[in-house]
Parts: sequence; C-alpha cells; structure tokens
Amino acid sequence: MKKLNTNDCPETITCVILAGGKARRFEGQDKGLVKANQLSLIEHVIKQIQPQVNQLIISANRNLDEYRQLGFPVYPDSTGDFAGPLAGILTALEHINDGLLAVVPCDMPDLPANIINRLCQQLHQARADICSVSNNNRTQPLLSIMHKRVQKNLQQFLINDNHKVLEWLEQQNNTMLDLSNHPVLCNINNIEDLNAFENPDHG
Repeated sequence: MKKLNTNDCPETITCVILAGGKARRFEGQDKGLVKANQLSLIEHVIKQIQPQVNQLIISANRNLDEYRQLGFPVYPDSTGDFAGPLAGILTALEHINDGLLAVVPCDMPDLPANIINRLCQQLHQARADICSVSNNNRTQPLLSIMHKRVQKNLQQFLINDNHKVLEWLEQQNNTMLDLSNHPVLCNINNIEDLNAFENPDHG
C-alpha cells in the first residue's frame, strides 16, 4: 500500500471504481471497458484517481478477468446480481478494514486532480460520515467519500430492499462538496456523450 502525503486525509483511503452496472443507456455494453481515445473509460478514471488514494479496487459484475488485467482487486456484488451501485459500495466497505472509502463511477473520465483531497477535507470540516459532490446544481451521489462505520447502516438499507442512492444519503450524516465553480463534470451515459468526450471541439 502506498502512502499519501496530505495533511487533509490522515486516514488510509481506498477508492472503489463502480463498474458493476448493466449500462442500459449504453446499448448493454460494459461501460467501463468501452474505449475512448485509445483507453477504456475505467483506465481514464484510474489515471486520474490512483495518484490520489492509497489503494484502489474495482466493483464489477461481468468481464471480471478483463478488469483484473488492470492490476487491481475486483469484487462482484456480495448481495446478488446487478443490485445497483449501493451493492457495489457495500461490497467495497466489506473489503476494507478501516479508514475511508472513496467512491467514483467508471463513467467520469475527467475528474479533478484534487477531488479526493477536497472531499476528505470537507468530510472532516463538517464532521460528517459521508461527503458527496454537488456540481452546478446537480448532486453527484456516486462521487463521494465515507467512513467505514456506515457499512452496517447500508447493509440494513439494502436488506429492506431499498436501492436508491439519494434516499440512503439523505438518511446519513452527509455533507456536500460544492463544485459549482468547476466545469460540469463529464458523465459518459451514452454514445453521444462518448463522442463529445473524444471530440471536445466538435461537441
């Protein structure tokens, strides 16, 4: 495990990249493995996030061998088949012993170079359990950082057959990192978004 040099994040930070969905709006393709400018989307995310965290893991429910070739632990959901992003987050929490879990989706290939540090700083300032991002009046609930201690609460939430990320966040001691002064964060939700990312001057 590599060490981080930051005064804002004294804890160990593990980051999970969520790549376990069905990508219904992406013609059923495994979104994390879709190529954009010669790299898969998840490789773009790894390039941005790996320098910001101590260790990195991947949440995936198909093509596990392909994801493992990237050199990081890969965990399918422990709760069943394609149970949503909260299931991937719970599985990641189950695989860390302590410290903080950062969560990023596999479809955000252009994340800020200091996003994890800023999330951690806001988490501590607010004395919260979870910090997620607000960007230009839009909540990004899957771009967040959280304490290991939320694991039991999340487990119970899923046992009760709840899967809505925002609903779970609203029940937590949650704070928001306001990135309204940052350009709109790029989500690759469909082929049109992918084309715009690859050809920014023609979007």
